[in-house]
Amino acid sequence: MIAPIIIIADSIFVLIILISLVILLLCLFFLKDKLFISKNIIAYLLVIISSIFITQIRNEPFDSALLKYYKEKDVTVFGRVESIELKREFEIVLTLITDSVIIAGNIYSDPEKILFKFRGDTVEREKFYENIMPGNSIYAHGIFLKGREKRNPGEFDYNRYLKSKDISGILISNEGDSINIISSEKDFISSIIFSARKSVDERLNKLFEPETAGLLRGLLLADRSEIDFELKTQFINSGVIHVLAVSGLHVGYILLIFLFVFGRFNLYLRTFFIAAGLLSFMFITGMPPSVFRATVMALVILFAFLSNRSTNLLNSISLAAIIILLVDPNEIYNPGFQLSFSAVLAIGIIYPIIEKEINRLKISNKFIRGIILFSGVSLSAQIGTLPFTLAYFGKLSVVALFANLIVIPLIGVVIGLAFSSLFISVISLTIASYFAVVNDLIVKLLFSLISFTGDLQYSFIWIPDYSLADAIIFYAVIALFIYIIKDAIRWQPKLIITILAITNIIYLSSIDDIELLPDNQLSIMMVDVGQGDAILVKFPNNQTALIDAGDLNPFFDNGERILIPLLRYLGIKKVDYGFITHLDADHYGGFLSLLYNGLIDEIFKPSPDTTLKDIRLERFLTNLNVNVNYYTREIYELGGAKLYILNDDKDDFYNALSSNDKSGMMKLVYGDVSILFTGDVERKAEIYYADRYGQFLDVDVLKVAHHGSKTSSIPEFLEIATPEISLVSAGIKNKFKHPSEEIIERLEYFGSDIYRTDQSGALLFYSDGNNINKIDWRNF
Repeated sequence: MIAPIIIIADSIFVLIILISLVILLLCLFFLKDKLFISKNIIAYLLVIISSIFITQIRNEPFDSALLKYYKEKDVTVFGRVESIELKREFEIVLTLITDSVIIAGNIYSDPEKILFKFRGDTVEREKFYENIMPGNSIYAHGIFLKGREKRNPGEFDYNRYLKSKDISGILISNEGDSINIISSEKDFISSIIFSARKSVDERLNKLFEPETAGLLRGLLLADRSEIDFELKTQFINSGVIHVLAVSGLHVGYILLIFLFVFGRFNLYLRTFFIAAGLLSFMFITGMPPSVFRATVMALVILFAFLSNRSTNLLNSISLAAIIILLVDPNEIYNPGFQLSFSAVLAIGIIYPIIEKEINRLKISNKFIRGIILFSGVSLSAQIGTLPFTLAYFGKLSVVALFANLIVIPLIGVVIGLAFSSLFISVISLTIASYFAVVNDLIVKLLFSLISFTGDLQYSFIWIPDYSLADAIIFYAVIALFIYIIKDAIRWQPKLIITILAITNIIYLSSIDDIELLPDNQLSIMMVDVGQGDAILVKFPNNQTALIDAGDLNPFFDNGERILIPLLRYLGIKKVDYGFITHLDADHYGGFLSLLYNGLIDEIFKPSPDTTLKDIRLERFLTNLNVNVNYYTREIYELGGAKLYILNDDKDDFYNALSSNDKSGMMKLVYGDVSILFTGDVERKAEIYYADRYGQFLDVDVLKVAHHGSKTSSIPEFLEIATPEISLVSAGIKNKFKHPSEEIIERLEYFGSDIYRTDQSGALLFYSDGNNINKIDWRNF
């Protein structure tokens, strides 16, 4: 999933960027005649440097009185609606400017910007969405939350993103009587734009099947919330994720449609209607940088043609960049801006070189020549955006060139048919539905192709932890490559130079790579999944295990949002062993996304029972052809470490225990270091294991059972375990008030050092078999 923004807060990184760009600017300025560099590129770099410098000078740290609250109930807000997002399946999302906030007994009257999410039942949501408009004043009551901070390696810092948008936090209401529209006054322009967006969205849902409507919402309205995670992942793997972001490609197709529709008008009327149409499309999409850039470029070309003047790609893109950055210099850190402008800039600089080489081949077949030229454009854009793609997704698509040859034309057809359906539906829904059916079939074909290419075993290469230094090296080598290759005539030196350039990029980019989970030792990471459990283990032989995977609910999937990005960041392509300790949602829910995406090789779980959730899970695992093992007394040797499964499914007393008490109970031993994983076992099970295994349960590290609940960790059990280190996985200010103060005091009494995810985020430990040490991953 792409992060909405990149913020470079560390001054050292800003300094590196500025120094690098200034050096490049000076080189281009003094060598521009020798290198035949356009002055536009120099101006373009100057704009970028100025924007970075301005943002660092004028950006004061965002301050708000609400930032000190992490989670508070019974919060009341009075405020004005600034903007409204298109409705989602389970919630309506607004941005509010507050008049007053009543929280924790305090009243704050200074204006604050907050994100408001209404999650009432379907009828309540529909009624609220139908009546609310930008500019309305509302009363809302609910739970106030701080945005989730970076609590695991590689995790997106959502709170930091909200602060960059001057948003103080999130208010969530679940009941219809917790909100009320107290003033129907509207913001005229914002209301017109929102009404247009809502009308188009409703028409799309009426005409098309859900999967097509979700895609078109992304393509036409720049809202990808209805495109599911699996499909986005396949688009990333195929190297065509860019088509889901409304950009110059889409504006180009819209421009072609308008040229066709208004082609018979005289030059002035045609230019006026096309310009009005493009501006309308820009406003309806919400003006993302890519659309703004493409619209400005299209308008420059239109008016240049109207005034009989020639246009230049670099002139147009520089003008668009200047306008965007004058309005908001912070856009320099927006991925949409970065990807859009780097793609077009690369096409302007690199494609002419590729085109020149293609022309030397003297291909007579126009169709083949057209395909090769189109591939050259695509390759140029991919070269320009590669550092950003690797930084955001950590994947280098191998099939991107092939996939783009088919996907980009299909997207053009889909957009064209969508516009036809929308326009015709104003006259006749019946006729429009015929176009919609054809579009549904094409989208099915498109998704099948994406699924095929994205699921290929070698469709992409993992490149985790791509750094700023790697990006600077990449662009420096590419610039040097272009300078050297332009003087080469024969193909042999060109091939050698290309190989050397690729080799240098790969080698130099790997110099600063740091492996967070190193080889040849035992690594244990207790992942922060809120109120739940998830523990990642890397054995000395480089095999991996995941013990539980956190919760899954309609609003947050720990598998999708936390664990998959973590595995990508760590460079783990597939987890060898997944252990579901028991079937509470906060332990196994996150596994579903991991399993569905083929990221778990083998599963261990309790023996099947007759509960509906277990029956469904067994069916799910069978359909995915996952190898399933059931807990029974067993020993597994994994690269010098031994994993003991302590559950005994042949014991009658054990079989009579509750679901929590039958949690997977495992002892991991590596040399002189031992760790006990306990799931959610409680008093009865602890007595059973203490009686059965005795001193075998004496360990160095204890995963405290049931998140530190007072129903677990009884004195008799701790007297045997005597852990030097105790790990507690619990959510911040969770409703169960875990961990219990009584249990914390008891662990302290037994002399154990206590580490908690609710206080520290993810917890990381290394062991060489002699000692186990806590690692500060934030400063690694």
